[in-house]
Amino acid sequence: MVKYEFLIQEQREHFLEHGWLLVPNSIPKENIDWWMKDVWTRLGYDPQDPSTWEEETIWMPRHRDMLTKDFSPNAWKAMCELVGGEERIDTVRNAYSGDQFIVNLGTEYWRDHDADPRVQPNWHIDGDWYRHFLDSGEGALVVIQVYTDILPRGGGTYICEDGLPGICKFLYERPEGSGNKPDTGMYAHVKDCEKFLQVTAKAGDTLLMHAHLPHCTGKNHLRTLRVIANPHVTLKEPFNLARPNPEDNSLCEQVILRALQRNSIPEYKPTTERLHTYPRNYVAKFSRVQGELERMVRAAESAGGKREDVDSIYLKGEEEIKLHNLRNGLGAEVVDSQRVVVV
Repeated sequence: MVKYEFLIQEQREHFLEHGWLLVPNSIPKENIDWWMKDVWTRLGYDPQDPSTWEEETIWMPRHRDMLTKDFSPNAWKAMCELVGGEERIDTVRNAYSGDQFIVNLGTEYWRDHDADPRVQPNWHIDGDWYRHFLDSGEGALVVIQVYTDILPRGGGTYICEDGLPGICKFLYERPEGSGNKPDTGMYAHVKDCEKFLQVTAKAGDTLLMHAHLPHCTGKNHLRTLRVIANPHVTLKEPFNLARPNPEDNSLCEQVILRALQRNSIPEYKPTTERLHTYPRNYVAKFSRVQGELERMVRAAESAGGKREDVDSIYLKGEEEIKLHNLRNGLGAEVVDSQRVVVV
């Protein structure tokens, strides 16, 4: 039986009905401040001059991280209970939270234009590093850690609540597995859905979403800095959709069963291997490391410090980088491609 000591009944019911749960004020302010202190330096933009903001949305690399259970203790408690207990969570892969920020600055165009979420081109479920099955546990929870207040129309993630059953049906009908790109047809039903929302939150909040809940980048009509990070919860084993005792079903498993209007799905069995691959988005993120480090070092030196004062995994030697890679699904062989030179 799954035990609940943190989530109250109302929160559990909300997750079952909507596929997501907001855990307010769950990241200590000192952790927010620690990683946000040099975000504009890393970006290379002038915070007071939007004309320098060259990109609308930026996926940044990770320089610092710490165990999620230490970084956001209350959010961690919620994560554990949503997936059926801490003992089901992988202790290495995605066990750390880091400053791989996703920054949304908007554009001048969107200041005075509305956006229809139904026709956005980037609807997706997360997971660019594994083959997706109905019971995949690699990205059991999508985590959105909020570093800045997100006001209405301020760049919050779009969520399609009634799109979740369609994702479950798509994967149930494809035991051979699927990728998560739009060309798979996985999101064709989203345009006909009706329950859309754009996330609003306070800095320090954590949004926890079911793996099969479709979402996409929201438009920032306000042109204010919106910063989130997007780690995941990885399970040791896939979801079990045919447990002998229904009381052992996690809330995440219950969401899938309810979406398919089933109490159990014993016949579902993947027909191909659970393929894991190199994360697609890592190349783009790593391409930013050199420039960010150079700006961070210049800022430290301008303040009277030195290169060694810069807090980045990429300046701590190969052993630290290897551990970083292990936590993020990158083999030790990647170290040679991660050499950076800061002059």
